[in-house]
Amino acid sequence: TDDEGDLIGKNNFDLIAPEERQKVPADIEEVLKGKFIKSREYHVITKNGSRVPVEMSVALIEDADGKPMGFVGVSRDITEQRKAEAERKELEQRAQLSSRLASVGEMASGIAHEINNPLTGVIGYAQLLVEKDLPEDIKGDLKVINDGARRVADIVRRMLTFARQHKPERTYTSINEIIETTLKLRTYALETSNIEVTARLDPDLPAITADAGQLQQVFLNLIVNAETEMKLAHGRGKLSIQTKKRDDTIKISFKDDGPGIAKENLDKIFDPFFTTREVGQGTGLGLSMCHGIVTEHKGKIYARSRLGKGATFIVELPIVAEEKQLEMAEPVEKAEKVEGARILVIDDEPVILQYLSQMLTDEGHEVETIDNARDALNKIKSKRYNLILLDIKLLGISGIELYEELQKVAKSLARRVVFITGDVMGTDTKEFLLKTKAPYITKPFDAEQLKREINRILAEAA
Repeated sequence: TDDEGDLIGKNNFDLIAPEERQKVPADIEEVLKGKFIKSREYHVITKNGSRVPVEMSVALIEDADGKPMGFVGVSRDITEQRKAEAERKELEQRAQLSSRLASVGEMASGIAHEINNPLTGVIGYAQLLVEKDLPEDIKGDLKVINDGARRVADIVRRMLTFARQHKPERTYTSINEIIETTLKLRTYALETSNIEVTARLDPDLPAITADAGQLQQVFLNLIVNAETEMKLAHGRGKLSIQTKKRDDTIKISFKDDGPGIAKENLDKIFDPFFTTREVGQGTGLGLSMCHGIVTEHKGKIYARSRLGKGATFIVELPIVAEEKQLEMAEPVEKAEKVEGARILVIDDEPVILQYLSQMLTDEGHEVETIDNARDALNKIKSKRYNLILLDIKLLGISGIELYEELQKVAKSLARRVVFITGDVMGTDTKEFLLKTKAPYITKPFDAEQLKREINRILAEAA
């Protein structure tokens, strides 16, 4: 450029940025020793005051007697080189983060599968007991058990979303309402921790299509983190939460007056398992889960901070403008209750078989249970059933393979199969359900949801 042209013929050392000139004497000393200095990196100041990174090469000029006469130096602009290196480093960091997230995702999927089976029994039996004629105090205890188990189920679902094994359940959502609800959950804790909260929520903020439960988890995590850091730092604090619309994006910021974040840690805080807290005070998964949820919503989450000056976490979410995504779902008409059906339940988890048998028997159905596909196929060949509840993952012959056999021996019955999944579906399973359009429910499932689906299928068959 013309500006760079002004540097030609100038003294290299005179152009070096003032804060870097302390390195010059040592480099001159090296040249005086007769050494050729190559690849020293400095920043030079151009005519317009901008800083340009350069790679400087300097050699000593001597007279005929070998006495030093001066120096000759060449500086090469390495702006593009540094930019390329920064991009490469960022790509490497993203690849490392992606690898870590994949590992955590695999772990989350395995844990979720193991948790969902017993959790289905806990939630299911709690619902069955609540419907019985029990004292109100016992029903209250059962409600606590049910609510706690559902909370665990929500955590598992969030873990699966983090693992990219589960898609968010999007609805037309108000960000301001989510924040207000989240703050209500923490009112007592914030007050007892002497945290003063200021919420400046844009009243004209548009609603967006998002998973309200997941976003609440993100906001709750950011609020609790800020609360904890301020309390540990000085026993009190100020938390400012702001929402505003910028172009096609909603920007949500959480600003605290805590200890802040060291510069070297700002790029690591969203990495899985990274934490600056003592052992036992944090897992390092909270912010990485927030990152996964926000990314799944096509948004961004980042932090700005200076050590000792507090921290600001910013979440940016796109405003969905497509009308088809903004339409509210029409309520599903409740199917008329059908009784007296013969139902076969196929699952390799004893607690699931026991629970479904009791629940469906109480609904007036005749229920048979079996724990493997091979014996189930023999039963189907010798008996008539109105409906089958079939677990997709079974030992030996899978639920999908059994379904394919049903298509050959009892095609009409195959249309009355409801699949049960552990909420951890691979690509093959998803493609199969999409192709067959077979109804399915995920563990831990809601009893009322299952009853509605069964009544709908039985009513259609009748």
